[in-house]
Amino acid sequence: MKRIEGVLYSDNSKVSIEIENGLIQKINIINNFEKEESANNFIAPALIDNQINGYLGIEFSLPDLSVENMQMIVSELYKTGVSTFLPTIITGSHTSLINSFKNLAAARKNSEVAVSIPGFHLEGPYISPEDGYRGAHSLKDVRLPDWDEFQELNEAADGKIIQVTLAPEVDGAIRFIEKCVANNIVVALGHHNANASEIKRAADAGAKTVTHLGNGCANSINRFNNPLWMQLAEDRLMSSLILDSFHLLPELVKVFYRAKGSERIILTSDMTMLAGMPAGKYNWDGKEVVLTPEGVIMLPSENVFAGASLPLVTGVGNMMKFTGCGLNQAINMATKNPADLYAFDDRGKIEVGKRADLILFGLENNKLKINKTFVAGNVKYNVAM
Repeated sequence: MKRIEGVLYSDNSKVSIEIENGLIQKINIINNFEKEESANNFIAPALIDNQINGYLGIEFSLPDLSVENMQMIVSELYKTGVSTFLPTIITGSHTSLINSFKNLAAARKNSEVAVSIPGFHLEGPYISPEDGYRGAHSLKDVRLPDWDEFQELNEAADGKIIQVTLAPEVDGAIRFIEKCVANNIVVALGHHNANASEIKRAADAGAKTVTHLGNGCANSINRFNNPLWMQLAEDRLMSSLILDSFHLLPELVKVFYRAKGSERIILTSDMTMLAGMPAGKYNWDGKEVVLTPEGVIMLPSENVFAGASLPLVTGVGNMMKFTGCGLNQAINMATKNPADLYAFDDRGKIEVGKRADLILFGLENNKLKINKTFVAGNVKYNVAM
């Protein structure tokens, strides 16, 4: 029996957690800590990131992506407090998408990879072709929803595509959403210019969330009739937010938080292969992208963001900083909420019977410092090591 103690993130109580066979067996409220340093460690569920495109120079769509690449990324993400994530593949040719999902599926056969990757996220290619809404996605590969094609992609992925991001206004989107829902695939709206009725129809069909609300959107929009207000007003839709201090202004985050509430927001990183890399100019998909010293990734040729470079834990801190919400709410947006959305019944919460995916961290000035990450009860990262 393994025992972990610290300050519970949800109510500041002193707790010890007993773990056996990778599962939480008992949660005890205690009066005193056995170890003095435990008073400086909060305990929370390990983080769940539903949108990571790559990390440390490796993109998940690389034609030669290897098991070793994935093992390295999984291990490095533990240092940021992430125990679970969805590798995300964006718009590309049919051939390239097939190859990407075959590589991911092959990597997931490795137990060290599979423990942290319950499935994959397909962002595109069924999105808006309009400049701005399309973002950095390649125009030549944007196309209409095609269920037969998607089935081929999912077969290549060993049936593990668990989220699709699409534009609800394009021809065939609503029927495609219905088919996804019938197959237990989460549908997110993103990179689109849908109006109120189209967004409502998508929610009626079973769409559940919005991918990076406020981004994947044109710079110039109608002040009233635009996708932002319509998605905020649709209570059936959760919304993921990138809170790296660049993708959204603090004032917008506060408005989004007040509109959606803490239970309908998911924090995401949208990290790309440039995350963790030195500032400079890089080539991506045949185009020049720039990573600034501050961590902004831009596609200068189209004046749009090309993903993000800061880890999910940064967003947790920024949510508290921007909105004034408590640690409990901010952590839940990166743990409980995504676990609920994807029906990850074994993780995302500190409860008896759940997998012991936990983080120990310090907190100062709304910044979290990860000290330990546990996955299925095993220490995968220890800052003291």
